[in-house]
Amino acid sequence: MAKIEMSDLIQNGLDRAVELMALSAHNSFRFNDRNTVKMVAASGDDLIEISEYCYSLGDMSPLAARDGRHLVQLMKEPCCLLIIGDTRKSAFNYNCGACGYRTCAEMNKVEEVESLTANGPSCQFQNINMNIAANTAASMAHRLGLHCRVFSTLGFSAMALEVIEDVDLVVSVSVSAAKKNPYFDRHEFWTKEHWDEIFDKEFPTYNRGFIGAVEE
Repeated sequence: MAKIEMSDLIQNGLDRAVELMALSAHNSFRFNDRNTVKMVAASGDDLIEISEYCYSLGDMSPLAARDGRHLVQLMKEPCCLLIIGDTRKSAFNYNCGACGYRTCAEMNKVEEVESLTANGPSCQFQNINMNIAANTAASMAHRLGLHCRVFSTLGFSAMALEVIEDVDLVVSVSVSAAKKNPYFDRHEFWTKEHWDEIFDKEFPTYNRGFIGAVEE
Protein backbone atom coordinates (compact mmCIF):
# COMPACT_ATOMS: atom_id res chain seq x y z
CA MET A 1 0.00 0.00 0.00
CA ALA A 2 1.37 3.40 -1.00
CA LYS A 3 1.90 5.97 1.70
CA ILE A 4 -0.93 8.51 2.03
CA GLU A 5 -0.11 11.85 3.62
CA MET A 6 -2.19 13.16 6.50
CA SER A 7 -3.69 16.03 4.49
CA ASP A 8 -4.93 13.57 1.88
CA LEU A 9 -6.26 11.24 4.55
CA ILE A 10 -8.28 14.06 6.08
CA GLN A 11 -9.65 15.37 2.78
CA ASN A 12 -10.45 11.91 1.45
CA GLY A 13 -12.14 11.03 4.73
CA LEU A 14 -14.21 14.21 4.63
CA ASP A 15 -15.32 13.52 1.06
CA ARG A 16 -16.31 9.98 1.99
CA ALA A 17 -18.09 11.20 5.11
CA VAL A 18 -20.25 13.59 3.08
CA GLU A 19 -21.21 10.71 0.80
CA LEU A 20 -22.26 8.69 3.84
CA MET A 21 -24.24 11.65 5.15
CA ALA A 22 -26.08 11.86 1.83
CA LEU A 23 -26.73 8.12 1.89
CA SER A 24 -28.13 8.35 5.40
CA ALA A 25 -30.34 11.29 4.45
CA HIS A 26 -31.53 9.45 1.36
CA ASN A 27 -32.62 6.47 3.48
CA SER A 28 -34.29 8.47 6.24
CA PHE A 29 -38.00 8.28 7.04
CA ARG A 30 -40.42 9.95 4.64
CA PHE A 31 -44.11 10.69 4.98
CA ASN A 32 -46.10 8.52 2.62
CA ASP A 33 -42.86 6.88 1.44
CA ARG A 34 -42.10 9.91 -0.71
CA ASN A 35 -38.42 10.50 -1.36
CA THR A 36 -38.22 13.60 -3.54
CA VAL A 37 -35.40 15.30 -1.62
CA LYS A 38 -32.48 16.46 -3.77
CA MET A 39 -28.90 16.77 -2.53
CA VAL A 40 -25.61 18.18 -3.77
CA ALA A 41 -22.25 18.59 -2.05
CA ALA A 42 -20.49 21.94 -2.41
CA SER A 43 -16.87 22.86 -1.74
CA GLY A 44 -14.12 25.04 -3.18
CA ASP A 45 -15.28 27.78 -5.56
CA ASP A 46 -18.95 27.10 -4.78
CA LEU A 47 -18.30 27.98 -1.13
CA ILE A 48 -16.56 31.19 -2.14
CA GLU A 49 -19.60 32.23 -4.19
CA ILE A 50 -21.98 31.31 -1.37
CA SER A 51 -19.97 33.28 1.19
CA GLU A 52 -19.85 36.35 -1.07
CA TYR A 53 -23.57 36.17 -1.75
CA CYS A 54 -24.36 35.87 1.97
CA TYR A 55 -22.12 38.83 2.75
CA SER A 56 -23.86 40.90 0.08
CA LEU A 57 -27.14 40.54 2.00
CA GLY A 58 -25.91 42.72 4.87
CA ASP A 59 -28.60 45.40 4.52
CA MET A 60 -31.41 42.85 4.20
CA SER A 61 -30.17 40.13 6.53
CA PRO A 62 -27.26 40.84 8.90
CA LEU A 63 -27.42 37.21 10.05
CA ALA A 64 -26.73 35.98 6.52
CA ALA A 65 -23.84 38.42 6.21
CA ARG A 66 -22.35 37.13 9.44
CA ASP A 67 -22.61 33.53 8.24
CA GLY A 68 -20.96 34.53 4.96
CA ARG A 69 -18.00 35.93 6.87
CA HIS A 70 -17.92 32.80 8.98
CA LEU A 71 -17.81 30.59 5.90
CA VAL A 72 -14.64 32.37 4.79
CA GLN A 73 -13.04 31.27 8.05
CA LEU A 74 -14.36 27.72 7.66
CA MET A 75 -12.70 27.38 4.26
CA LYS A 76 -9.25 27.79 5.80
CA GLU A 77 -9.48 24.16 6.90
CA PRO A 78 -11.20 21.18 5.21
CA CYS A 79 -14.95 21.77 5.03
CA CYS A 80 -17.93 20.98 2.85
CA LEU A 81 -21.66 21.73 2.55
CA LEU A 82 -24.29 19.09 1.96
CA ILE A 83 -27.17 21.05 0.44
CA ILE A 84 -30.61 19.49 0.72
CA GLY A 85 -33.75 20.74 -1.02
CA ASP A 86 -37.25 19.82 -2.14
CA THR A 87 -40.14 21.26 -4.08
CA ARG A 88 -42.94 23.17 -2.37
CA LYS A 89 -46.01 21.50 -3.90
CA SER A 90 -47.86 18.64 -2.24
CA ALA A 91 -48.62 15.23 -3.69
CA PHE A 92 -49.81 13.85 -0.35
CA ASN A 93 -53.47 14.86 -0.61
CA TYR A 94 -53.64 15.03 3.17
CA ASN A 95 -55.68 18.27 2.94
CA CYS A 96 -54.43 19.20 6.41
CA GLY A 97 -54.79 22.97 5.93
CA ALA A 98 -51.43 23.80 7.54
CA CYS A 99 -50.33 25.73 4.44
CA GLY A 100 -53.35 28.01 4.77
CA TYR A 101 -55.41 26.39 2.04
CA ARG A 102 -58.24 23.93 2.45
CA THR A 103 -56.86 21.31 0.08
CA CYS A 104 -53.52 20.32 -1.40
CA ALA A 105 -54.93 20.87 -4.87
CA GLU A 106 -55.93 24.43 -3.98
CA MET A 107 -52.47 25.25 -2.65
CA ASN A 108 -50.75 23.72 -5.66
CA LYS A 109 -52.71 26.00 -8.02
CA VAL A 110 -51.92 29.33 -6.38
CA GLU A 111 -49.26 31.71 -7.65
CA GLU A 112 -45.76 31.02 -6.35
CA VAL A 113 -44.27 33.64 -4.03
CA GLU A 114 -40.50 33.98 -4.26
CA SER A 115 -38.62 35.10 -1.18
CA LEU A 116 -35.08 35.15 0.11
CA THR A 117 -35.35 31.99 2.18
CA ALA A 118 -37.74 29.83 0.14
CA ASN A 119 -40.52 29.80 -2.41
CA GLY A 120 -44.04 29.39 -1.14
CA PRO A 121 -46.67 28.59 -0.21
CA SER A 122 -45.37 25.16 0.66
CA CYS A 123 -46.60 21.86 2.03
CA GLN A 124 -45.62 21.36 5.65
CA PHE A 125 -44.90 17.68 4.99
CA GLN A 126 -42.46 18.58 2.22
CA ASN A 127 -40.69 20.80 4.78
CA ILE A 128 -40.74 18.06 7.41
CA ASN A 129 -39.38 15.48 4.98
CA MET A 130 -36.53 17.78 4.00
CA ASN A 131 -35.63 18.55 7.59
CA ILE A 132 -35.77 14.88 8.58
CA ALA A 133 -33.16 14.31 5.86
CA ALA A 134 -31.02 17.20 7.15
CA ASN A 135 -31.20 15.98 10.74
CA THR A 136 -30.27 12.47 9.66
CA ALA A 137 -27.28 13.79 7.71
CA ALA A 138 -26.18 15.86 10.70
CA SER A 139 -26.54 12.82 12.96
CA MET A 140 -24.30 10.80 10.65
CA ALA A 141 -21.73 13.61 10.65
CA HIS A 142 -21.71 13.54 14.44
CA ARG A 143 -21.23 9.79 14.50
CA LEU A 144 -18.29 10.14 12.14
CA GLY A 145 -16.64 12.67 14.45
CA LEU A 146 -17.08 15.71 12.22
CA HIS A 147 -17.79 19.23 13.39
CA CYS A 148 -21.25 20.00 12.09
CA ARG A 149 -23.95 22.66 11.98
CA VAL A 150 -27.17 23.13 10.02
CA PHE A 151 -27.49 26.50 8.23
CA SER A 152 -30.55 27.95 6.54
CA THR A 153 -28.59 31.00 5.32
CA LEU A 154 -25.98 29.02 3.40
CA GLY A 155 -28.77 26.81 2.06
CA PHE A 156 -30.95 29.56 0.61
CA SER A 157 -27.84 31.22 -0.82
CA ALA A 158 -26.98 27.98 -2.62
CA MET A 159 -30.50 27.95 -4.06
CA ALA A 160 -30.23 31.57 -5.22
CA LEU A 161 -26.92 30.80 -6.94
CA GLU A 162 -28.37 27.62 -8.49
CA VAL A 163 -25.77 25.44 -6.83
CA ILE A 164 -28.83 23.26 -6.28
CA GLU A 165 -31.58 23.51 -8.87
CA ASP A 166 -35.29 22.79 -9.22
CA VAL A 167 -36.07 23.16 -5.52
CA ASP A 168 -38.17 25.64 -3.54
CA LEU A 169 -37.11 24.72 0.00
CA VAL A 170 -33.51 24.27 1.02
CA VAL A 171 -31.23 23.79 4.00
CA SER A 172 -27.53 22.97 4.31
CA VAL A 173 -25.47 20.82 6.62
CA SER A 174 -22.00 22.28 7.05
CA VAL A 175 -19.23 19.90 8.12
CA SER A 176 -15.65 20.66 9.05
CA ALA A 177 -12.48 18.74 9.79
CA ALA A 178 -10.90 21.72 11.58
CA LYS A 179 -8.54 21.26 14.51
CA LYS A 180 -11.22 22.60 16.85
CA ASN A 181 -14.97 23.01 16.50
CA PRO A 182 -15.42 26.22 14.46
CA TYR A 183 -19.16 26.54 14.91
CA PHE A 184 -19.05 28.15 18.35
CA ASP A 185 -16.82 31.09 17.42
CA ARG A 186 -19.15 33.07 15.19
CA HIS A 187 -19.54 35.72 17.90
CA GLU A 188 -16.01 36.88 17.04
CA PHE A 189 -17.47 38.77 14.08
CA TRP A 190 -19.80 40.84 16.26
CA THR A 191 -19.34 42.57 19.58
CA LYS A 192 -21.87 41.68 22.26
CA GLU A 193 -23.46 45.11 21.86
CA HIS A 194 -23.85 44.65 18.12
CA TRP A 195 -25.20 41.11 18.59
CA ASP A 196 -27.81 42.38 21.08
CA GLU A 197 -28.82 45.15 18.69
CA ILE A 198 -29.22 42.80 15.72
CA PHE A 199 -30.98 40.11 17.74
CA ASP A 200 -33.52 42.60 19.10
CA LYS A 201 -34.05 43.90 15.58
CA GLU A 202 -34.38 40.58 13.78
CA PHE A 203 -36.17 38.20 16.12
CA PRO A 204 -38.78 39.53 18.59
CA THR A 205 -41.27 41.15 16.24
CA TYR A 206 -40.31 39.42 12.98
CA ASN A 207 -41.04 42.78 11.38
CA ARG A 208 -38.58 42.08 8.57
CA GLY A 209 -40.01 38.73 7.62
CA PHE A 210 -37.74 36.79 10.01
CA ILE A 211 -34.39 37.36 8.30
CA GLY A 212 -35.45 39.57 5.45
CA ALA A 213 -37.38 36.85 3.67
CA VAL A 214 -39.74 39.15 1.77
CA GLU A 215 -38.73 42.56 0.51
CA GLU A 216 -41.23 45.33 1.17
